[in-house]
Amino acid sequence: MLSEIRFIFGVFDNLFMSVILSFALAGIILILGFIGNYLFKRTSIPDIIILVILGFLIGPIFGVVDYEVLSPISGIFASLALLIILFDGGLNLDLKKVLQDSPRATALTFLGFFVSMGFIAIFSFFTLRWDFLNSMLLGAILGGISSSVVIPLIRRINVNEKVSTILSLESAFTDALVVVFGLTILQFLTSPFAGGAYDAAGKIAGAFSIAIVIGLVFGIFWLKVLKSIKKEIYDDILTLAVVLLFYSITEILGGNGAIFALTFGLVLGNGIRIFRVLGIKERIEASKVMKKFHSQISFFIRTFFFVFIGLIFTVNNYLAIVYGITLTLLLFAARYISTTIVSFKDKILENNKMLMSVVMGRGLAAAVLAQVVRTSNIPNSDVFSDIIIVVIIASVVVSTIGISIIGRKLQRIDVKAGRVSKKISSIKTR
Repeated sequence: MLSEIRFIFGVFDNLFMSVILSFALAGIILILGFIGNYLFKRTSIPDIIILVILGFLIGPIFGVVDYEVLSPISGIFASLALLIILFDGGLNLDLKKVLQDSPRATALTFLGFFVSMGFIAIFSFFTLRWDFLNSMLLGAILGGISSSVVIPLIRRINVNEKVSTILSLESAFTDALVVVFGLTILQFLTSPFAGGAYDAAGKIAGAFSIAIVIGLVFGIFWLKVLKSIKKEIYDDILTLAVVLLFYSITEILGGNGAIFALTFGLVLGNGIRIFRVLGIKERIEASKVMKKFHSQISFFIRTFFFVFIGLIFTVNNYLAIVYGITLTLLLFAARYISTTIVSFKDKILENNKMLMSVVMGRGLAAAVLAQVVRTSNIPNSDVFSDIIIVVIIASVVVSTIGISIIGRKLQRIDVKAGRVSKKISSIKTR
């Protein structure tokens, strides 16, 4: 009897210590996430690298956290991260700037994505010997730059406003582009469509259409609800709750929940403009407080997810490291080709072409889709995630070093140009 009591107390003691350790680890991760973000803004040292290394240390290296314990919730975690980043991205995306004010940003978005996707797909098909859809999937996941990496980096240097606007818009839009194309190709791979490619395309288009309609209709309805409860202090939490709820409802009705989250965020973030197009006189859209709240939720999810990515990285797969570095070089070549085309006959963009080329950091969207693929059990799913993690780290390093070097060079040119203009003006005054 005494031994049984000791055993029970021992179990509770171990459980208590596990809870304490979990809370302590969560606190450390969030503190490091904040410090990493702080350092990123002031030193250009990307917090992504810090967080992935932290996950790698507490997982594969020291074994503080066992990935196998977390694997049952990994799919749920990836879906939640996907939902949050798309909703937050839509909430903060200015449709007018993307579609009207900067056509070159739109051109660079699509050209950069498809050229990068093509380069990666060709390499995967001929070098890795993957089938066509697997190759296209890897290309789609790695096709776009990340706003969470690009925007803080370009704010660190004195870059031309036009260049900064184009890069900011491109990075904001490509997160959604990566997710849309990645999920579409993954659905082709995982869903057994009896009617062939035509039937598959129809079903996927139907899922997207359902999601967009629900996002638009419910987004407009929710804007009116927000107007009636605007004095309530928890309206932002309520909005997050309905995003989760209608994500589930959209999936049950045969739609794509991720596309719903993006559409719903776009409607809330661009309510005034959408109401004007629809002929509705009311001026309603998401408040700055709500946008800040959801950006904080996004930071929370993002911090834990990059640590999680470090946890699942397998150091034994040295070929994945070689492939990842090779693909990063290919992405740089694709980026250079895209920026050269978009910069044609634009003096400002041509002068900043190399800077725009090194802005190639991949980030959260690619990391989330890597985990989605890992849990989908398609061929090469484990190699997928390892290669993507290497590309994320390598591309962020290239962006950081490249922007630092080229940014200083451009600043020196600007200083010299300023001195020359002063001399010319002084000569004219004489």
